[in-house]
Amino acid sequence: MENIKKAKQFLSNTLIINSIVWATVMIVSSLILGEEYKKINFVLLGGFFIEFLRYSSTKNKLEKTTSKKD
Repeated sequence: MENIKKAKQFLSNTLIINSIVWATVMIVSSLILGEEYKKINFVLLGGFFIEFLRYSSTKNKLEKTTSKKD
């Protein structure tokens, strides 16, 4: 049970760090590219949401595993 709590905490921390990294990438891209940024904005947003869904689904699977063991 302790390992599952550690895994949940790790996934939560990873999600926060990943969100900060993607936000930084988007801001830096905006500053560097200026008007061209609008063209790749959807690609960057898509990448962020794919990562978000990946981590969320992993966390949900872990919670389901935890509830089955209880």
